[in-house]
Amino acid sequence: CTIIAIAPSFKEKGVIWASTDDGNLQLTRDGGKTWTNFRGKIPGLPVGCWIPQIRASQHDAGELFVVANDYRRGDFKPYIFRSTDYGKTWTKLVDEKKVTGYALTVLQDPIEPNLIFVGTEQGLWISMDNGASFQQWKSGYPAVSTYDLAIQGREADLAIATFGRAIYIL
Repeated sequence: CTIIAIAPSFKEKGVIWASTDDGNLQLTRDGGKTWTNFRGKIPGLPVGCWIPQIRASQHDAGELFVVANDYRRGDFKPYIFRSTDYGKTWTKLVDEKKVTGYALTVLQDPIEPNLIFVGTEQGLWISMDNGASFQQWKSGYPAVSTYDLAIQGREADLAIATFGRAIYIL
């Protein structure tokens, strides 16, 4: 229905991903002339869920991270998926055994690709092994709704935005 995220490739001209508030995830590899829709084609992703964030990898042209949530329909499970081959195959990066709370944001470190940050309704989670495992970050950071993440380039600081209108810098 409404496009809520757009992620152009950092590595390949013409590659653009777009997501919507009604479960569409689309890819163009020719600058918008043709599009492939992945709605209903990502195993484990509820059809019609909200896809509030997509992030193209800064390391690999075919890699994308997809954040989805379905709490508006009573499903509070975390959904973050990754494709490394332009959407041909998908891996579920997190589930309720790895993180707590529905997913809101994901960020792969721009220097170290194995370092992945995840924000959920219940805090900040960090993986140092490319998503194989996650630990909740508790050192001076509360278990709050973590809405967005960014790496400040010059200082390499992690900037964290929360629902409570706070910002943290690590």
